[in-house]
Amino acid sequence: MNSFYCDVHTHVTHERFRDDQKQVIARAIDLGLGAIVTNGLNPASNREILELSASIPQIKPALGIYPTDAINQILPEDYPYRIDHFDVDAEIAFIRQCAAQKKIIAVGECGLDGYLVGPETFPLQEKVFEALIGIAIEHDLPVIVHSRKREVRCAEILASLGAKKVDFHCFGGKSKHAQKWAEEHGWYFSIPANARVSESFKKMLSSLPPDFILTETDAPYMGPVRGERNEPANVIGTVAYLAELRGWHEEDAKKTVWSNYLKLFGEFNNSKST
Repeated sequence: MNSFYCDVHTHVTHERFRDDQKQVIARAIDLGLGAIVTNGLNPASNREILELSASIPQIKPALGIYPTDAINQILPEDYPYRIDHFDVDAEIAFIRQCAAQKKIIAVGECGLDGYLVGPETFPLQEKVFEALIGIAIEHDLPVIVHSRKREVRCAEILASLGAKKVDFHCFGGKSKHAQKWAEEHGWYFSIPANARVSESFKKMLSSLPPDFILTETDAPYMGPVRGERNEPANVIGTVAYLAELRGWHEEDAKKTVWSNYLKLFGEFNNSKST
């Protein structure tokens, strides 16, 4: 089996890629990425991702609703970030339709956030999260989870609904929880490109069961150099660091992560990867 690098959580439709999006994607492909899972946050990004994936096979579309976008109708007027108002139920229906038509590889980004907003928003966040998990389960798709400051609650909801295909992206909770959930539920954890400067991500690369480790960038965020724009090609450095920490050959680390990617994301990839 040929092995490639993979970025299972990125945002190449972000405005910081407007001027050189195609070059960034081409650079990643040239360096050996077989999958660039691009995550949607709202109606605009979801549709742009579908359009992009139609012309670039390595772009794998994952459609979702970001936790704060999920509560766009109840955000306070002084909320510091721009969030467009849209009909969340209609977008859930659109994602369900795309899943049924086999247009997407995963559901996400979605989940819960306790860092940007307060407890008064949690019931609505959970309602949207549960609906999106339901779509993923119904169509046997992975769910890509945002869990910032709400890690345990995300796990409770996923377990209660019986979600099997799960990737916790950029997990900021306790490493003992990641270890437990990987071992007990078979859930995956994707490690960002800043692992060399993060004790938490270093520990996860070192100690998680290797069969449940994936690589991501969350580009343009979480780059290996603080303040610099991140991009999908930087997963190569994370794979090299995984090999270093485990005492593996780098090619073995690459094969392990690619195999994990194929196990979680399924047959869709076998026909669309290079």
